[in-house]
Amino acid sequence: MKLSKKIISLTAAALVVCMTLASCSGQKEDNGVAYEKEMKISTAADLEGKAVAVQLRSAEDEYVVSYKLTNYPKRYSDMTKAVQDLIDKKVAAVVVDSHYAEQLTDGVKGVKIIDASVGQVEYRFLLNKSDEKLAEKMNEQIAALKESDDYPSMIESELTGGKSYRVAKDSDKALKKTFTLITEPSFKPFTYDNKGEVKGLFAAIADGIVYGCGGKLTATTVEPVEINDTSSADAEEVTSFTDNEAQTVKGKKNAFCVVAAEAKEDDTVFITTDSFYTSELVMIIREEEKK
Repeated sequence: MKLSKKIISLTAAALVVCMTLASCSGQKEDNGVAYEKEMKISTAADLEGKAVAVQLRSAEDEYVVSYKLTNYPKRYSDMTKAVQDLIDKKVAAVVVDSHYAEQLTDGVKGVKIIDASVGQVEYRFLLNKSDEKLAEKMNEQIAALKESDDYPSMIESELTGGKSYRVAKDSDKALKKTFTLITEPSFKPFTYDNKGEVKGLFAAIADGIVYGCGGKLTATTVEPVEINDTSSADAEEVTSFTDNEAQTVKGKKNAFCVVAAEAKEDDTVFITTDSFYTSELVMIIREEEKK
């Protein structure tokens, strides 16, 4: 009799364990986490229904959600962790800037970059409407910088090599004005804080443009609004990395921040420059997923 009770108890316990595992398995599948041995991802269309890693509050994040490439964006402040999660099969792919993808995958085994473009995001500087003349000068310098040898070297160094790059300056040139870049400090490698100094590609470009306008650059960092749920597919629950910056720029003379071309702005209050950088988005996938 006691033996029968023990068997019944063990059987019930086994059923509970099985149900729990099934529940967990279903939850993982619902979150778009793919555990199939062969995912065979080669185009953006293959991302549908799968967990996709993107940089938190980035334009890539907004792009993936806006164009409904997946209902399961998984957001990271550290993209090296995203690549590791890709290797560990916690996400199906990583969507990131093409140049930055080279840095992230350099020397990493088991992953590769799919060259087919997922999409493009253009970046501009946002200023107050009252700084319209400054915006015109910045546009002239943006065009000049993009035609110079500094521009590709800057991108190569900052995004691929992971090293800071600054345009060479004439020590005798008088810099009469100070211009302020307002940015989030944790958007590496585009803008980030390094021992109290803002560095990154966008900071380097801003510095070169401001120098061309006859001024020197300073930077002010603003902290983003805290987000508790970084796995939510609801774009409204994820604060754009430009929101706080734009509000800080508002009313300040000679101050600007970075916005994506798709960002909505109040054109009665703000004005934007021409595009200073176009990010080509690509996918990083596991090697066994190659078709």
